[in-house]
Amino acid sequence: MNILSKTKVLFFLCFSFGGLCQFAAAQEKALLWRGFEQGWTYNHRINRLGSFVSVSGDTAKVVHTSASGLGADSCFYTTHYSTVSSEHITFQEGVVNIKLYGKEKQLITKTLEISVPAKEGIQNKEQYITLLNGFDLQSVGNADKLQLLRFSVEDAYYAPAIKEMRFKVKVAISFNCQSLECSRFNQKTSYDFNLYYLIVGADHEQLHATTRTLTQTYPWDKKIEFNPSSAQQEWVGSREYLYKEHAYGLKSLAIILDNAHWLLNYSNYVSPIEYNPASGRAKLSSVQFFQEWVQGMKQHSAAPKYSAFSSKRKGWCVLDTEVALLQFKEAIVRHQKFSGSFYWPGKNASANVPEARREEMINIQEK
Repeated sequence: MNILSKTKVLFFLCFSFGGLCQFAAAQEKALLWRGFEQGWTYNHRINRLGSFVSVSGDTAKVVHTSASGLGADSCFYTTHYSTVSSEHITFQEGVVNIKLYGKEKQLITKTLEISVPAKEGIQNKEQYITLLNGFDLQSVGNADKLQLLRFSVEDAYYAPAIKEMRFKVKVAISFNCQSLECSRFNQKTSYDFNLYYLIVGADHEQLHATTRTLTQTYPWDKKIEFNPSSAQQEWVGSREYLYKEHAYGLKSLAIILDNAHWLLNYSNYVSPIEYNPASGRAKLSSVQFFQEWVQGMKQHSAAPKYSAFSSKRKGWCVLDTEVALLQFKEAIVRHQKFSGSFYWPGKNASANVPEARREEMINIQEK
């Protein structure tokens, strides 16, 4: 039976059942990255650090990467994300690789205009929102101590003449290492940075986005241990249409330290609390936290042989995150997180190995 004959039979069956037959639109699915938590049992230089999510068909993956420098240790992590399925929203994801080379203490910045072929379903939408879907930072040579990390995405636009999506990404880093485990002769720093992005395309009736920047600042010393705390934010979105569901995404993430520091704990994520579709009001919880040391890390770690040489430094930090509230008229949204742990052997080994990466496969097929 040819295609035309099949089409005639299908229309006949629909007519026979009183015109109740409807053609279901294909559902698009995506994971929205809401940030991450990363912790060691004592402090380290950054050999590798990353958290990102991705979707292929009905299967999604949640990935965390982590590696220390000289000392072995156990890593504990959590990835925060939301799954979104909709017949009216289109998603296009990808990754941008950026080489970051320079001198220690130097501010290294890159601004790139990205052009990618637009998939058929995302062309000619009324609006586009571009979000971070995570990152992966990996040292090329020696691991260094972090002083500044900032990355962001700007909203994409469609270029119909060449059928491309275009948007800008920005990355800035500053590293240094002057402690005993670092080379005195190599004053260069080299990192590979993978920025994962998600373009969300829709008509205005189906999607509304509002952005806000959340900031946290605090000092610490070598006596009193600083612990994380969450902050709640109330948000007023749009009431133009009845947007039944909501989710959060990130557009930028940044940490600025007074000096280069070892990393013990680093968390930057948001969690939904409640949402009222009629009023467009939403409430979220955010955690923005950097910790350089913790009491007892010398003796009570996963590798006391190495942690015996760890030390404390006083300092201060500024953390900020640009968050987007997404309101959907018709969508299925689920807010989730995944936690795990793994052991890294240290010894300044290359982090470009499977042992520095954990991947969890998730089925997002709607029942």
